[in-house]
Amino acid sequence: MDRLAQLQRSLAERADADAEPDSLDRLNVMAVHGQWHIDFYGDPFGEAYEELMSVLALPEVAGSMVSLSLRGPDEGSNGTRNWNISMLAESPTALPRLRSLSLERTRPADHNRSIVARDYDEDGVLAALLAKAPRLEFLESPSAPNAEFFKVGRRPLRFLSVDAGFDHQIFIGNLARSSCFPDLRHLEFGEFAETYMEDFNSFVTPLADYQSLFASPAFAPVRGFVWRNPACSAEDIASLKAIDESRQILVVRWSADWITSR
Repeated sequence: MDRLAQLQRSLAERADADAEPDSLDRLNVMAVHGQWHIDFYGDPFGEAYEELMSVLALPEVAGSMVSLSLRGPDEGSNGTRNWNISMLAESPTALPRLRSLSLERTRPADHNRSIVARDYDEDGVLAALLAKAPRLEFLESPSAPNAEFFKVGRRPLRFLSVDAGFDHQIFIGNLARSSCFPDLRHLEFGEFAETYMEDFNSFVTPLADYQSLFASPAFAPVRGFVWRNPACSAEDIASLKAIDESRQILVVRWSADWITSR
């Protein structure tokens, strides 16, 4: 707790007294019976975020962390906001108590696409983190994990919410063929949504993958499915719903076009 407290004080001391609230890096830590719930708000490209990742990778912090939430302003580089968690995922320290990890996804009015990556590729970092966190039950990510995510072994995930980001990485198809999340009750998936691209439809998840998922044993425990920006017709969605009428499906569509002046 000392290192987290030191970082909290450092952020407060460096903050501009006249800064807008949304521009202030801040770290909130709640200690509950020696277990830590950590919430960070800040620029993922900033010094404060790099310091946070260094502290989280320390054995005395990683070993007591139960929940971690990373949030921040709509700031990015070349239209991309990167949550780079590689320092934590690739460190030798385990995350034996981590039950909840929330990496803020892209919001409808954001200028920047949020992803999990050093640069642009997820590159298996979510699988590496999952391997270190045997008790993880809640995961929210702005990027889809690659196939390695489903090779880690059984995990007690109950809530899984991911967006495709810049690459759906066959997430739906890989999940359909998996057997590692028998306790999964709630699934959310945001389809590839770079709709400005001329060949946009060639990058979305094939309908056949959704058909495989809805009919698979991996999807059987799921009672609620939130589907963001599906690139399917109403008829396709109805046919998927008919596979199991008892399952709740919420379809959410949003589209944003920024109008700029030359």
